[in-house]
Amino acid sequence: MFCCFVALMKNVAGPDVLMLGSLAMMLAANIMDIPDGLKGFSNKGLLTVACLFVVAAGISNTGALDYYMSKLLGTPKTVASAQVRLMVPVAFVSAFLNNTPVVAIMIPILQKWSKKCGISPSQLFIPLSFASILGGTCTLIGTSTNLVVEGMMRERYPDARPIGMFDLSMYGVPVALSGFAYILIFSPFLLPGGKRTGGDAGGGDIRAMTDFTCPMRVIPGGAADGKTLVLAGLRGLPGLFLTAIHQTGAESEAMTAPGPDYVLSGGDVLWFAGDAAGIQSLRRIPGILAENKQVDKLKLHKTARRLIQAVVAVQSPLIGNTVRDARFRTQFDAVIIAVQRSGGRIQAKIGDIVLQAGDVLLLDTGSSFLKLYKSDPAFALVSEIENSAPPQFEKLLPACGTAVVMIITFVVGALDLFVAALLASGVMLATGCLTQNAARKSVKWEVITTIAAAFGISAAMEQSGVAGEIAKTLVEGASGTGSGTPGVLIAVYIATFFLCNVVGNNAAAALMYPIAAGAAEGQGVDRDQMSFLLMLAASASFMSPFGYQTNLMVYGPGGYVFNDFLRFGLPMQIWQMVVSVGVVLLKDLWWVGWIAAFGAVGIILVVRQISANIGRVRECIEAPESPKQGKGLAGMV
Repeated sequence: MFCCFVALMKNVAGPDVLMLGSLAMMLAANIMDIPDGLKGFSNKGLLTVACLFVVAAGISNTGALDYYMSKLLGTPKTVASAQVRLMVPVAFVSAFLNNTPVVAIMIPILQKWSKKCGISPSQLFIPLSFASILGGTCTLIGTSTNLVVEGMMRERYPDARPIGMFDLSMYGVPVALSGFAYILIFSPFLLPGGKRTGGDAGGGDIRAMTDFTCPMRVIPGGAADGKTLVLAGLRGLPGLFLTAIHQTGAESEAMTAPGPDYVLSGGDVLWFAGDAAGIQSLRRIPGILAENKQVDKLKLHKTARRLIQAVVAVQSPLIGNTVRDARFRTQFDAVIIAVQRSGGRIQAKIGDIVLQAGDVLLLDTGSSFLKLYKSDPAFALVSEIENSAPPQFEKLLPACGTAVVMIITFVVGALDLFVAALLASGVMLATGCLTQNAARKSVKWEVITTIAAAFGISAAMEQSGVAGEIAKTLVEGASGTGSGTPGVLIAVYIATFFLCNVVGNNAAAALMYPIAAGAAEGQGVDRDQMSFLLMLAASASFMSPFGYQTNLMVYGPGGYVFNDFLRFGLPMQIWQMVVSVGVVLLKDLWWVGWIAAFGAVGIILVVRQISANIGRVRECIEAPESPKQGKGLAGMV
């Protein structure tokens, strides 16, 4: 076991490989029976985790999550307001969905949003990751770690009352709120980029964009028909600029620079300028679709379509032909939806564009295009845009409805969580919310394997007496210091979050459970309390980018270095430990923790808002006099 820890710390191989290897050696050494070693693979909690991966993928594939999340963010005027707008919805969604896809969806949205609002990405990306982690501690299904602990508790105590969906909430919510409070207080001082920079509250700086131009048509009777640009969610789009609108039936030139109160009509053609990521986001807005009607003629299922960028080669046979004359769709089974040319922005019907060498074509096609035409003489470069599958808004209702029914049937006790999740996975497939292949890919098999192997290793620790000895040492240490129950809880918490940074949170929870349970029995701590503490501790990975997957995901986009996580995360780790142990000890007085946490967040928000207002007043007072603006406060009038 020691060799396994050393190998994990040195990144000799993946945790799934090393944990399985350790399990195999323990079985070979007859430390435990084969059935005990493999029981993790049939654990109900583990199988529930696998099913929930599929359910989360079904909801994510509708494409609605990123659209509505971007609308919730709005245009805040202060960093604190931006952080609250970000953390609250992310934590709420992460309480019911796996946090990895939530963060993956939010990263590109946040990159554009931070530029638009003039806020340093470094002030937002760590709060994004931490909010998703904290949200996962608010419900039983918020993170796979909770289900691992719940599964091990059922095995150790078969007669124990099952943990309910919201049993963890009485502890998790105040812990999450205390985390928000810490972020709001210390992010200006401990995270880089604490000062706000100038931003663009409109729709993006055209000069800073790669100038694709893309026409989108308002669907008659669709979600955008009859709404203003603002209500339809088409103003202030990160990475995009609405350059013109060609009104339905109008023979005159297109309307340029349309106002926010312009009312859309079915058939209106909207011209957007922006980069590929911005154009991709247009596909996720309900009520509009690509103007090129050739898209409807593609011989591809909607779920198989992707966005591809292709550069026209210098000797390409396409040069000098219009898109229509080149019979592009027939020849390549792909449709051009936007064109970018270094000589300037092209605003013309796609079919009438005469192709030139160096034109960058944004194509709607299948992922097989990359294999088929990567070496084709027509193109100098071909690349696929990540996560560019079109949304399935029509599947939003069945996907979300299925998830809600799953939760309700479990909460009211009609179905066991595993059965409810298994049925929900089947419904996701039956209703077409995701394909069989997508369902297989959605399950993180390396995570499942690591957890299953950790179950076996924890059984070996139990049978060999190692877990009992460690638990006994913890209890004796607490007794020796006179700290009693709080001392045991703190020791378990510290051991768990340090182990998380070595083997990952799921494996740490599985390995620590027999130790924590033994310590609880020795100290007389309620087993539910100890289980809840273990859930909170196993998700408390704040001081390293490698301690939790979402931390690693925001490491690059946020422009962080390792010390940023250590400087900001280590005090938060200590703060969260104090709060977690405190709320667990409160037990029946859990409401005290709620009141204190809500009160703290409210006070901090007020203080930060006042501080921001004072800062703006000082800027006005110190601002130099200009022809258009009087000096100091006079310029504010």
